[in-house]
Amino acid sequence: MTRERDPTPEEFEMFLAWLNPDRDEAADKFQHIHSRLVRIFISRGCVDAEALADEVINRVAVRIEKVKRDYPDPLRCCIGFVGNVHREYLRAERKKENLICPPSPRPVIELEREDTCLTECLDKLSTSDRELFERYFNGEKGAVKISERKKLAAERNLTATALRIQAFKLRKKMLLCLKTCLEKAEAETIRD
Repeated sequence: MTRERDPTPEEFEMFLAWLNPDRDEAADKFQHIHSRLVRIFISRGCVDAEALADEVINRVAVRIEKVKRDYPDPLRCCIGFVGNVHREYLRAERKKENLICPPSPRPVIELEREDTCLTECLDKLSTSDRELFERYFNGEKGAVKISERKKLAAERNLTATALRIQAFKLRKKMLLCLKTCLEKAEAETIRD
């Protein structure tokens, strides 16, 4: 998980002042928010809930200028940051698990069977549908994928929504074909 830098003393003072102008009241509110965040992370099954609550507060504090303008309620603002911190925590935990206990490799025969079925199912599609399927679901990420899909929609005179619907209908058709093909291949393996 990417840790936010610690807030500067000035940023932290501004954060406390945002909680409450009275220093003692601000300290009480800080404790209330922190304990609430800890409870949220505990309820989500996080082992180090205290550190995650600290991370949320750090992220809010280093953005205090913008946050003060956009959010009137400090508690709700902090809770708004929980989702991203939690997702990053889960991603980091999965990476740790894979390092400790990497997933077992799948048998080559199983991979070959899937490849054969995928080729068969792609061959059953029309040329136009196959091109749409391959271009829509290519491995690109982010901005490249978005621009490629816009280009594809424009080439086919479709709206983005119409293209998405067509692509997902094709995906459903492909998944059904793959499932049928793999079940048939498994049945043949059992007979042999």
